[in-house]
Amino acid sequence: MELDELKKSWNALDAQLQKEPIADEKQIKELLASYKTNTRRSLRRLVILQRFSLGVGAVGLAVILLIWLLLPTFGFNEHLQNKTAIFLAFITVTILGGMWWDRKTYLWNRNTRVDEMSVAEVSRRMATFRYWTRYEVWAVAVWTVIFTALFYWVMDYYTMPLIAQAAMLGFCVIWDVILIYFIYKKVVYKHLDSIKKNIEELEDICTE
Repeated sequence: MELDELKKSWNALDAQLQKEPIADEKQIKELLASYKTNTRRSLRRLVILQRFSLGVGAVGLAVILLIWLLLPTFGFNEHLQNKTAIFLAFITVTILGGMWWDRKTYLWNRNTRVDEMSVAEVSRRMATFRYWTRYEVWAVAVWTVIFTALFYWVMDYYTMPLIAQAAMLGFCVIWDVILIYFIYKKVVYKHLDSIKKNIEELEDICTE
């Protein structure tokens, strides 16, 4: 009798042990699906941001073209008109360069197929994009300095008293730092960090 009970208990335990790998496999699949969904969602938001940036660039070019056409009617003297023309040329080159870069990174992220590519390939592509973003931040910082100096010159702020100039420059620097920090740290890198975290989780699961 005891032998029969022991045999039944052993068979029940054996059946339970056979079920556990299936449960583990199901749980792993659910985790993989969850992390891929989160990665895909963050990547989609980055793509939307880049698409929005391209749209803003297109609108900006249209506005610049309109200002170019209407510039002679503003009644500016020749000196101010030449300054304005230089400033508009700088903005035009900036927008064109920004749109080229946004299109490059937009296509890169849009073509990153989380469901079709391996985890290693997605990780490599996102590491590349993160590397590009780091240089983009530096490029934007340098551009901001040039833009501020050019705007300062166009508006003749250098003719103001030194105290007023120092206050204005200080305000510009603080505003630029806050704006760059917010755009990249709170918007772009927020999604990049989320993608990185999910990819690391995926890599951990795949190597187990």
